[in-house]
Formats: sequence, structure tokens, C-alpha cells
Amino acid sequence: MSTAEASAPPRSRSTLREAVWAYLNLAVLWTFAVAQPLFDLLKDNPEFFAARGSAGFDIVSFSVLIVVLPPAVLLGVELLVGLAGGPARRGAHVVLLGMLVALIAAQALKKAIDASDPVLIAVSLAIGAALAALWVRAEPVRSFLNVLSPAPIVFLALFLFSSQISELAFPDEARARTIGGVTQAPIVMVLFDELPVNTLLDDRGEIDAERYPGFAELARDATWFKNAYTVYDSTERAQPAIMDGNLPERGRQPISSDHPNSIFSLFGRTHRMNVSEEATTVCSRDLCEDQRLDESYGDRMSSMAEDLGLVWLHVVSPPDIEAELTSVSENWGNFGGDDEEAAARETVTEETEALNTRANLNRGRPARFQEWIDAIDPGGRPGLNFKHTLLPHVPWQYLPSGRLYRRLPNDAIPGLSNYAYEDQGQLDVLLQRHYLQTGFTDLLLRRLWDKLKREGMWDDALIVVAADHGVAFPHRRERRRLRRDTAAEIAPIPLLIKAPGQERGRVDDAWVETIDILPTVFDVLNLDPRVEMDGKSAFSDEVQNRHELRFLIRNTFEVLRIPAAQFERERQRIVDRNLRLFGTGRDGPSRIYRIGPRPELIGRPASAAGERLPVEFSYASEYGHVDPGSGYVPTHVVGHVDGQERPGRHIAVAVNGTIVAVGNTFELVVGDEGELVSAMVPESAFRPGRNRVEVLEVPPGAG
Repeated sequence: MSTAEASAPPRSRSTLREAVWAYLNLAVLWTFAVAQPLFDLLKDNPEFFAARGSAGFDIVSFSVLIVVLPPAVLLGVELLVGLAGGPARRGAHVVLLGMLVALIAAQALKKAIDASDPVLIAVSLAIGAALAALWVRAEPVRSFLNVLSPAPIVFLALFLFSSQISELAFPDEARARTIGGVTQAPIVMVLFDELPVNTLLDDRGEIDAERYPGFAELARDATWFKNAYTVYDSTERAQPAIMDGNLPERGRQPISSDHPNSIFSLFGRTHRMNVSEEATTVCSRDLCEDQRLDESYGDRMSSMAEDLGLVWLHVVSPPDIEAELTSVSENWGNFGGDDEEAAARETVTEETEALNTRANLNRGRPARFQEWIDAIDPGGRPGLNFKHTLLPHVPWQYLPSGRLYRRLPNDAIPGLSNYAYEDQGQLDVLLQRHYLQTGFTDLLLRRLWDKLKREGMWDDALIVVAADHGVAFPHRRERRRLRRDTAAEIAPIPLLIKAPGQERGRVDDAWVETIDILPTVFDVLNLDPRVEMDGKSAFSDEVQNRHELRFLIRNTFEVLRIPAAQFERERQRIVDRNLRLFGTGRDGPSRIYRIGPRPELIGRPASAAGERLPVEFSYASEYGHVDPGSGYVPTHVVGHVDGQERPGRHIAVAVNGTIVAVGNTFELVVGDEGELVSAMVPESAFRPGRNRVEVLEVPPGAG
């Protein structure tokens, strides 16, 4: 014993020892209540880190912090209470232990019994209180908790050294490879997300040039593979399949070490990298600068904690409370939502383009797209300009003009865009919102074409536009699960490839898989990748003579096969449905809003409908000061109907005395939101300043 230790007051040593054991007790229960459930989720979903572009240091340090820091905060609270005396501190310790035990119990009870929220909460609290009382009275309970002290370190190590997490935390990055041949052609590749080619088609089976002029502009000079389709339905595997030309495999993550022969490593020696991935990290940091890491370390940690905190709330909350929470599946890498100011900065209209700052990169999809466009440079070595954008993927919030119609990515009514519906009318509104956001996606393409033409790159570049998969609109909740009944909506994707110097568009009817895109790029450029790929060039005999489609089913990797002729008939039925609902661009920009029952009422005075319904509008505060120049117009009329509930009644929406949309009321299949209204109205219906919005019940024979 040192002189200092010998001279230290016995009470000081005792207090320090008590504090250490108190911290270890809290750390053990915190780990079981929060850290370990999150570790289990992250081990099953490592793409959470890949989608954020998280560096190994971020993953390791965040994992350590989530185990070490919160118990230290709890101990700080306990010691602060302890300033009132020893009994107060010990009482605070017992309360904190009981709360953590209650959280552990809540998760177990949620899985074990089917009970109401109040019952689950009451039983969880009772268990927490009982075990806290046992800890006070029973030495064996205190000793057992002390014995568990190493648990946090053990769980942390098991997490960091699990197979898929260790690949992310301690990465072995892919390196540039040597290929056969040389090209001076710049490469521009844009991959969209949740975009079926069905959305782009008109009644002649062509790309709708009026509604989507950006896609049509490329088609005039490119080869359009009109029968292209995806081999997988989820982004974390569908995107890398395009990037390296190989079929997805179980256990492969969207990171460079699992895809060493990607387009990035194959062109890494000959091309400058201008790469922006939004849900993957396939381009190694040795080759690509990841702008997702431009945020400060503190901001990155805070963002991860916010998102994972919401995930954990879904795990611990009883069913009815969980239903009210923000969806954790709607937004890639950002299921916590944005603050209003940051979300408002996402618009890329001329009036607000200057607001797309680097501070918004982690959140704003349009901002990231614009920054990628700005980074395209025709000088020096040819560039590989590669962009995956999470558009027109949900959340749906953009209009074809580039304006927002909701400031926050999360629905005003939880689950409005995410739940299943028995009501076909509401499914049609969701499809309508997808169409509108696809129009916004087309606007971004037009900005890209303007840049390439200004820089003199349009003629000489190899340009590829594709998507990883489509989206379906069945009555079930899952709209991105490729099954036999959803394949006709999820599988077809746009694929347009313009070869350097190509000046005339053509249509190719071959059934091209997404894994064929990279081999086709090498074929067009007359290069030898010197690596084997599962995919083949779209111009090869194997692809040109393909008469059967194959898909890998998510998670099981079982193969689904569909004869091409049968698939074509099923896809045409989807196209016919879309045309019946929304017409074509030749019908004018307002045609897309003429859906629902009694469309003949649109354009007539509000008096042509029936009585006004008492509706509590979600965006009521926005109607009094509309400013289209701000980049936001509240065209989504959504709210709760007050009074006696009668879902399914026909309605008309009037803005400033004129009916501009029709639809019907509905209810969610889960939750208790009551009778709801959700309808899209044209931007032109609003005038600057104050506007009057009404929902009218349409009786039979009205008008």
C-alpha cells in the first residue's frame, strides 16, 4: 500500500468503491436493456453502417460509447441526488436499477404475451420494482449482479468481432485493378431507387416525353433496353449487383471488401472518381472520397444515436404505442426524420438552390445529387461519375416542379404512406405521389443533361441510367417484396445506355438483368475487365435469346422463374392500370390529379358538391401564408374527420371555392386514427397568401 493510499480517509475509499460498483451495476442492466438488443439488431442489419458510409473508427467508438457512456450519465444523476445524503443516493440507485429491469422485462413480455399496452407497462414496472426490492433485501441478488459485471465488455467484444460487423469495423478495402484496353470516354452512371419502368410509359409503350422529358431526352440518343429487370428487390444487394455484375449472395455486405471487382476498382487506374453512394460503401476509401464523412464526428455520433434510439423504441414499446412511432423502414439511413429547417433546404428549385449547403448532405437527397453534378469535371483524366440516389424512393414529398409539399420526411399521420389498405382509393393516392416524385426525379436528370452539354461531355460520354428495383402497390403493407404476385411491378426497371458518339436512339427488346449492366459497359467500351462476372453483355447471344426471367427471393435466395411471354402480359396489365388512373403527359399536367370517384366535379364550384365535412387539417397552419417562391406548397390535403365516423364516403376537396380533387375517406388497418382524408391537389390551386381549403361530402347524384 502506498503512503497516499494509507493516508486516504476510509470513508473516501468506501465511497469510491461504492461508486464503482454502482456504475458496474448500471452498466450491466443498461447493456441488457439497451446495448445488447441494439447489437443484435445491428448484427442482423449491418447495412445500417454501410448505408451511412460509417468508417471503422466510427463503428468501434460508437459501440464503446453506447456501452460506457449512458451508465456514466446515470451514475452522475445518482451522485447528484446523493448530494442530499447517502440514503437519497441509495434510493436513486434502487430506482434506476428498477427502471432498467422494467425495460428488460418490457421487451421479454412483448414477445411472450398478447396483452394491452397498460397491462404490459404495469407488469413491466411491477417486475422492475420487485427485483429492485430484492436487490435491497437479498445479498445473493446483489452478488449475482456484481458477478455479471464483465457482461458489457463481453457483449461489446462479441458484437465487434462478429463476422459481418468485423468486416465493417476492421475493413480490408478493395484496390484498383488493371483491365485490358484503354478508353478516354468519361462515364456517367445514375442509379435510381424504387423506380419501375412501368411508371415512365405512355399509351404507345414509349417513354412519356411530355411527363418525363429528361428520360425521353436520353432515349432519343441512347439504347433503351425496355425489358430490363432486377434480380433482387432490396437496395443493399440490388445496387452492388449492378456495381460488380454478380448475383447477390447470402452474407455479402454492400462494402468494398465483399465486392472487390466493382466498377470502381476496375476503372480505378484509368478514371478519376466522382462517386456518391447513398446506401452502400462499395467504392473503397482508397479510391473514393465519402462525403458522408464530411460531417463532424460529433454530428455523426449524434445522428447514429438518434436513429438507433428510434429503432430501440420500436423494440421496447408495447404494440399500440409502437404503432404511433415514426416508421423505421421508410427512410434509408435516416429513419429518425429531419428538423424542419434542414428538410426545407432539400428543394432544388431555382429560388432555393443556394440553400443546399454541405450541412444538409447527410439528409438532403436533392442536395447530394446537385453536389455530385457540380463535381463533374471534363478536364484531365476521364472521370467515372457514379451516382446512386434514393429517389423516387419514399418518403414521397416532392412535386415535379421541385417544390416540397411536406417539410418533414415523416407522414403527418403516422403510417399514412406505409400501412396496408383495404381501400383502393388510398392506394391510388400513394401511387399518384410516387408518380409526382418521379417527375421530380426527371427534373434532376434534366439538370444533369444541362451540365454535360455545357461542358461538352454529352457526345463523348458513356451514359447509363438504371434503377435497382421497382415498387408495388398491393393491399398488403410490403410494397418492396418481390413475390410471384408483385414481380410485374417490382422487377421491371428503366435501363438506357448511350455509347460514346451515339446520336440515334434505338430500342432493344432483350430481357436484360441488372447484373448484365456492367458487362455491357465493358462491351460498349471494347474493354476486357479480366475478371469473371455472372452477368453477360446485353448484346450477347445469351441475353438476346433469353426467354425466361429469374429472380432471387429476398433472404432465402431461392430462384423464382417466370416465362418472358407471361411476364410481359402481367406487366402490361400494370401499365394499363397506370394509364387508366393517370393518363399520359399529352393530357396535360393536371391529368395526374384527376383520380378518384366523380372526377367530373373537378373544376366546378364548391357548391356542386355537398355539405362541408369538419376536418382537422394536418397542414392547416400553412394555408394562411402560402409562398410558392419558398419552394414549399401544401398540396397534400390530409387530416382527421371529426364527428361520427363513416369511412368510405366520397369527398371533394375545394381550394378557394373551386373543386380541385376528389376521393374518399378511409381508415388505417392498424392504429386508432379514425376517419381520414388524404388527397393531392395541383400547385396551381393555391395563390400566394391566404387560401381556403374545404373538404365536402359528395352525396349520390351531386353535381
